[in-house]
Amino acid sequence: MNDFQGLALRAACSIREALQQIQPDHETELPLADWNRLQRLLRQQRLAQEHEWRTAERIINTRLIFAMEHLALDLRQRTRELEQGMLKRSTQLDLRLIYEELIAQPNEFSEVSIDLRHGILRVVTDEIVLEGITLGRFDIVYNWTAEEPGPCYDVHALDPSPSSANSDFVHPHISDGILCEGEAQSGIAAALAQGRFCDFFLIVSNTLNTYNSSSAYVTLKEWYGTPCPDCGTSCSDDELTHCNGCGDAYCDECCDDCRRCRESLCGSCMQSCEDCSTPHCRDCLTSCSECNHDFCSNCLTEGCCESCHETLSESENEDNSYETTHDQQIPTPATPAATTSP
Repeated sequence: MNDFQGLALRAACSIREALQQIQPDHETELPLADWNRLQRLLRQQRLAQEHEWRTAERIINTRLIFAMEHLALDLRQRTRELEQGMLKRSTQLDLRLIYEELIAQPNEFSEVSIDLRHGILRVVTDEIVLEGITLGRFDIVYNWTAEEPGPCYDVHALDPSPSSANSDFVHPHISDGILCEGEAQSGIAAALAQGRFCDFFLIVSNTLNTYNSSSAYVTLKEWYGTPCPDCGTSCSDDELTHCNGCGDAYCDECCDDCRRCRESLCGSCMQSCEDCSTPHCRDCLTSCSECNHDFCSNCLTEGCCESCHETLSESENEDNSYETTHDQQIPTPATPAATTSP
């Protein structure tokens, strides 16, 4: 028996004892804080829908999905703890099976470590690449200590390549070190309950190598940022500007401010003065009373654009000139001569 095998045997004994240990009864608490957060997001969603803020609604929906997934994950974890507590009271784990599972890990993973003092099993995955995006290696850490209500594990990036859209996410299905297990949940729970730790690490590793866009915290399409709907440039949330007209988010190059009210507008919602071409929103432009084209207030005189105003002025001058000339050409009627009565 080599050093690793000896360490694995001692770990197997410790793990078996921890898993067999009957946890004291404790009251199961509901995740009320997560539920209240969901309620707030739903109110924000309704507000965005009422104002037709499509981009804001999409962002809120993404956060809503994340909050729902987090709540579902929390509930699954609490359910699993109850199930594992029941299994601990009724199942006698096979020490030999646990030992064989531990010594089999170096055949599956390049890095394996056992920390008896802290009750930790650790493996490192190979480099993970999803749809051409390199996410790097991940550290899977299982803690069998009995300090928590049940054994737990977490996953962390060793070579983090976080999303540009949200740097908190290093994998589409990981949030704060917690893996969204999806369809693998039952397999992971069964492997842990039966002491099949090599299977457990393999299932988690395979889950990390699997992508499901419908359940991702951040989709791979948006991994390097949210694309501007106009030019397609990927931007982080801080680099996007929401159009006050349509509600969509655009990069700074595709959004401009109205020169009068300073509202931010995209190219589709922005209009320009027909004369000076300065950008304005629809509300800050006025139609010329003669030609009906839109102009800013600086390019209107008495409700008319410069061209129409000049035309009207010329027409008025011609009318005045005609009236003056006409008055001069009309002869003054002669005064009738007085007649003398015979």
